[in-house]
Amino acid sequence: MKLVSAAKLRRAQEAALGARAFSAHLREALAPVLLALPEGYTHPLLAGAVGKPRRVVMVSGERGLCGAYNANVAKAVVAGEDTKEGEFICVGKRSSAVARRGGWNVLSGYEGFSEDPALWPINEIADGLLDAFRSGKCSEVTVYYTKFISALSQQVTNEKLLPFVPSEIVEAVKGGADKDIESKFDTDPVVMFEELVPLYIRSKVREATLEAKASEHAARMTAMDSATNNASDLIDRLRLFYNRARQSAITRELIDIVGGAEAVK
Repeated sequence: MKLVSAAKLRRAQEAALGARAFSAHLREALAPVLLALPEGYTHPLLAGAVGKPRRVVMVSGERGLCGAYNANVAKAVVAGEDTKEGEFICVGKRSSAVARRGGWNVLSGYEGFSEDPALWPINEIADGLLDAFRSGKCSEVTVYYTKFISALSQQVTNEKLLPFVPSEIVEAVKGGADKDIESKFDTDPVVMFEELVPLYIRSKVREATLEAKASEHAARMTAMDSATNNASDLIDRLRLFYNRARQSAITRELIDIVGGAEAVK
């Protein structure tokens, strides 16, 4: 299982890094559009419905045997959300199992993902979130997933997808530097906003799932390596115990034989 996960990790890591880069480029394209919007511009994606429940997307693995990977995501959700009041979208078999056991309000669950990310229902998930937010069914949309850092390090992360906050995008692109990102457009910035923001939300959902998949393979690879090492150590200790017991039995038999010979004399 370690070798299988190691082989899959390379492809999953490339996909996660590609999704991360795509979101970054899309953010750079979106920032000047946000600065060009008319003053006082309002949009359904910019403000959530007051008094409505939060909608939480929880991304976990399809299988176990990957250490504390799935448990850490569940712990983060329990620590950061009101599981009795929130509405949950579960992505991955393990997140659905945790939500059912906890009696959470699960609106939908997505399981049985193939190894090919192109076949994942990312747009279905993202469009459902966008439609729910536009129609005022929820006040906020947050996604919990495990961010891939390296083969030995993964970190549970939560990101607020909606309401969309233009200032956060602009600041992320500027990076704290005095950077001029204003541009002139032939197309109306409002039209561009309405096209780019849903695309950006879809890209963030895809990024979260791909990051989670790479993290799952890395966690399983590490867990299986630890399991192999622990099994080898246990075998060595049992072999030493067996050899000592066998030597002790042989010594006792020799003592009995010598004692019997001395008695005959």
